[in-house]
Amino acid sequence: MSVGDTLRTLLENYSNAIEDGLFACYVFDRDGLILAQVQKNTFKQDPKQEAEILGAISSVVEPTLKRITSEMAGFFGSGVFETEDHRLVFTEAGDHAILLTVVGFDATMNNILPYTYLVAEKITAFLESPDNTVQVSVPNLRLGIEFDIENLKDSNQIGKIPTDLRLKLVIVGDPAVGKTSIISKFVTQKIPADYRPTLGISITAQTYKIQNKVLNFLIWDLAGQKFFQRVRKKYYHGSHAAFVMYDATRRETFDTQVEKWFNDLRSVLPDIPIVLVGNKIDLTEKRQVTTTEGEKLAKKLGCSFLETSAKSGENVKDAFSLIGIGLFFKLQPHS
Repeated sequence: MSVGDTLRTLLENYSNAIEDGLFACYVFDRDGLILAQVQKNTFKQDPKQEAEILGAISSVVEPTLKRITSEMAGFFGSGVFETEDHRLVFTEAGDHAILLTVVGFDATMNNILPYTYLVAEKITAFLESPDNTVQVSVPNLRLGIEFDIENLKDSNQIGKIPTDLRLKLVIVGDPAVGKTSIISKFVTQKIPADYRPTLGISITAQTYKIQNKVLNFLIWDLAGQKFFQRVRKKYYHGSHAAFVMYDATRRETFDTQVEKWFNDLRSVLPDIPIVLVGNKIDLTEKRQVTTTEGEKLAKKLGCSFLETSAKSGENVKDAFSLIGIGLFFKLQPHS
């Protein structure tokens, strides 16, 4: 596919993932030229005229974003500008482009901003090296209920976020649901050749960049066996987020077990974001737990939901990216 086609496909997936009053999204170069666009709802003006107007706005805003990132270390290169009917969310996508997302005035920033940074990262990676494989898929992960992003409503509230952030992420679930495999896929792009149960704790450190910010993940893989149950809670303390995993091909890891793990975490960590993760979705013929069932349970528990495949890598990197982006916003100081 051409550069335009690839970016357009990415924007289509982005707009489908948000589903929250999105009107349009654009990728502009630094001169305001449109590289790709997707329009979902009708503007009051003619769409072509609207695109030209937004392109002009982008070229004006670009120097402001450049000044933010060059003169104010520790800030995201982004801004949210409000008009009478819309919110314009500008996000830098590397040195070559700007992502503009146009949403309704009442759109929920909690659901939009994590996706915005994830897509900006994908755009950056693609434009800097078009020959590299960049996943244009955008997972339907509903972040927001656990994050405090609604304070970022105008251009005067750009995220004051440290350039170096240390995050403890704990992953729990029944034995053999794929906890170790998903960590290995994220860190090394490989999965273990054979299954060996985690005995006790396995701690993996991984440095990961989002734009010019560094996430230092400390990922705690906790054994699911019963013998570890008495001491497991001691290792929950200090966690910033958690994944509760189940195997989509084994219903017994989902029914009652997910709620058991969730409640176990919540008894120690009442406020951290928790993501329900259904793994092994590549095994379609063996699947026993549907996406709808996972979404329904996540809604009941009040947590985010995502499906992954450690084998194919589907949504694995994006899962860690989205939780990291959300934590950037959650942990920043608010004025």
